[in-house]
Amino acid sequence: MKRTRKFTAISLAFLLAFLTFGDMTKVQAESGNETPNEIEITADSEQVPAKEDESLDLAQLRNGNEALNNTLGPVQSYEGEAPGNTFTGNAGIHTCSAIAACSGGKKIGNLWGGSSVTFNNVNVATAGVYVLKLFYISEDSRALKLTVNNGEPDLFTPPTTPNWDTIGTFELEIELNAGNNAIKFDDNGGWSPDIDKIEIRPSSNPGPNPGNNGAIGNIGPVVNTQQFGSVTVNKHSNGVAISNGTYTVTYNTNTGLSAYDWNGSRIATGVYSTVKLGTSVLANTDYTHHNFSMSSIESVNDGHGTGIKVVIENKKNGLPTMKQIYHVYENLPYFVASQEVQSSSTIETNNMAPIVINAAGGVDLGSYGDNRVLITPFDNDMWSRYQARSMNTYLNAHRYISSEVTAIYDNSSRKGLVVGSITHDTWKTGISWGGSNNRLNQLNVFGGFTSVEQTHDTIAHGAISGTTLKSPQIFVGYYDDYRNGMEGYGRANAAVAPPLAFGPDIPQGVPFGWNSWGAYAHELSFSKVVDVSNFFKDYLQDNSFNNNGNVYINLDSYWDWLSPQELADVADIIRDNGQKPGIYDGPFVYWGDNMQQTVEGTNGQYTYGDIVLRDYSGNILPKVDGAYAIDPTHPGAKMRTQALYNRFLSLGFEYIKIDFLSHASFEGKHYDPNVKTGIQAYNQGLAFINQVLDGKMFISASIAPLFPSQYAHARRISCDIYGSLDSTEYQLNNLTYGWWQNGTIYHYTDPDYMTLEKGGSLNGAQSRVTAAAISGTVFLNSDNVSKPIAQQYMQTLLTNPRINELAAKGKAFRPIEGNTGTASTDQFILKDGNDYYLAVFNFTHSPVTKTVNLARAGISGASSYTVQDLWTNATTQHSGGQLSVQLGAAQSKLFKITP
Repeated sequence: MKRTRKFTAISLAFLLAFLTFGDMTKVQAESGNETPNEIEITADSEQVPAKEDESLDLAQLRNGNEALNNTLGPVQSYEGEAPGNTFTGNAGIHTCSAIAACSGGKKIGNLWGGSSVTFNNVNVATAGVYVLKLFYISEDSRALKLTVNNGEPDLFTPPTTPNWDTIGTFELEIELNAGNNAIKFDDNGGWSPDIDKIEIRPSSNPGPNPGNNGAIGNIGPVVNTQQFGSVTVNKHSNGVAISNGTYTVTYNTNTGLSAYDWNGSRIATGVYSTVKLGTSVLANTDYTHHNFSMSSIESVNDGHGTGIKVVIENKKNGLPTMKQIYHVYENLPYFVASQEVQSSSTIETNNMAPIVINAAGGVDLGSYGDNRVLITPFDNDMWSRYQARSMNTYLNAHRYISSEVTAIYDNSSRKGLVVGSITHDTWKTGISWGGSNNRLNQLNVFGGFTSVEQTHDTIAHGAISGTTLKSPQIFVGYYDDYRNGMEGYGRANAAVAPPLAFGPDIPQGVPFGWNSWGAYAHELSFSKVVDVSNFFKDYLQDNSFNNNGNVYINLDSYWDWLSPQELADVADIIRDNGQKPGIYDGPFVYWGDNMQQTVEGTNGQYTYGDIVLRDYSGNILPKVDGAYAIDPTHPGAKMRTQALYNRFLSLGFEYIKIDFLSHASFEGKHYDPNVKTGIQAYNQGLAFINQVLDGKMFISASIAPLFPSQYAHARRISCDIYGSLDSTEYQLNNLTYGWWQNGTIYHYTDPDYMTLEKGGSLNGAQSRVTAAAISGTVFLNSDNVSKPIAQQYMQTLLTNPRINELAAKGKAFRPIEGNTGTASTDQFILKDGNDYYLAVFNFTHSPVTKTVNLARAGISGASSYTVQDLWTNATTQHSGGQLSVQLGAAQSKLFKITP
């Protein structure tokens, strides 16, 4: 079964008519049973690292991104159609096309909707590391989850194949036991590639390589001390120590290495910095002099607070000067690290790493209960998931690059180190790592991250040049509760780039209302929108489903099936019904293939061939999500945006969903010669949209990078949610590890729409509403009101005043646990004043009993509590440290708990 995506933005012919007030010509834009030892692969997302050369070799990427050639020994092959394999769900053996030429002429297909195949009796003589080579077919981007012998699951997304008749290969390393192993491929409730066969061969990988011991060396006695408010700087004979009373940054000016302590405990050691110049990587430890001077300290007073700027200058004859910079603030648990490279002549780089560790136990939390590393996706496209990965990961670690931020934490104690970028004007920041023995041995925080699967780039990160090169600024903070650290990271970003301010006429509360995509998709029409508007007026908006009287009726993709007159009329009808009209656009995507097509709003000056983004050889970048990327810096792109958005404003639209924004961040050769990186282009494109709209519309970013964040009032926390229980669980994975965005870098995190009739049951639909209510929120329904079951669910679930009051608070719940891998936790908590709100979910189709540890949830100190079920309004008194929650199949419950 082929997974489909929403592929339309605006019909080109309609746009031309719409922008010129002409007649519209409608042109459609195409848009199991587990064994004790097994390897399980299920559908999900993956991070693929970028190569360090000037371009990414797509042929090599198609063969597993970086083929594992360091292998030894014979190859064992296991066919998908082998008689000993076990299938569940929809999965089965299918005939392979003659063009694909699968081995044996057969393949495994229909891995979707809870299906699996198990390769039984994979036998190896000795235990150790092996290379698994997967032969697969997948024109769509489809993910795999891999579990090796009851170990922790691995998530991978093999590169797409050119079509459904071409076999691709993908390699990764696994650990196998001596004797029989079972390898299970499971779709994880989504969609996975078709599988021809697998091959197993021994690897020469020797195992974890922890590096040196990380000692930075003795910095000698104190020779000078200066006080800057609560920040103390001690100059030593061989180094410097900077402390604000909570943490200390210690730098050895002999070795060029540094260490970070919090509350007297060493958390990170052996830290240095690197920059790529030409084909070489230069480390500050390569320099002969690492100079610090008390007189160079500067006072700072910025959005973070009051503190100092400390600079270490690394010098060596024949090399540019490398400056390592620390911003240390009073009364904050974090500091900011960055890097500058200066030369008398022009230099160029596309990789700067202010923080690098390659040392045994280089990051040691001092807490070893359930140690995790958070992998953050670059954007929310292709159903990407966060992953809380075991810290003890050394195989395939280069595939687990976190985008922009990570938390390195012990879920048991919650103690954790949060590291991430807080400037997003130039760089895509990646965080690569590897660990063993509940400690990290490698950590590399670098500007210059690109990957085919995560950032969707097919060429390397753009290079910046000049006599002074600046890295991203990196937040580094250690917290007793990593969740506080993630929220602190969000606030630190907002201190640099605050979320988009509301215009004077935009309601500042959570948007309540309706979106057309889940209900009608490409079958949207004038009459259907009118029916929805009338239904909301008659049954919902005066029955608590509003926020201070405000309700939005939003037309998503395919609004262009309405004629210009119909669009104007429907906006008037929506307003007459006491609602606010909303609209949709994909400003940086071209869905067509005709490069001679005139760009709407440009008066014939430009074609799409002029404005699509190209590589440095002039080739158009490959399609992503079925669309070509448009260069945000091109004047033709800006003319189109200005013409279209001015028409939206003239018709009185007050809300806009802007979609597929990641295309604006792609690396390429941009029209503006001053723009060298995808993030620079993204900033320019989004800033122009803000300029055109001038604070007159609520802006919701849909498919979009996590950062930059200052151009929208809300951002979707996940990819599309179609209403099923599985999709609700997927959305809540993104809340489990991404809740911190709400109220910090965005006013609201958007959980996507609620299509209740697709919930499978009233319980499933209720869980969809619960998930939306606790996620931020942009609280939009998306049901087809002509369906009786949709009407029933809408009137039952959207008119609960207690749920709607909670949703209107616009607050995201925290996860109680953060050790769920790629899944969602099932318990979330919010403290609001003296009250607590607790959400508990059942993601299965059978009744369950969940036990909530109230102290673990943060509820303690009282002998008894008043517990109110917000769905039923039933109230009970509770005493004791645990709360038992009975849940039916697919059900959720939402409680208000008052001490």
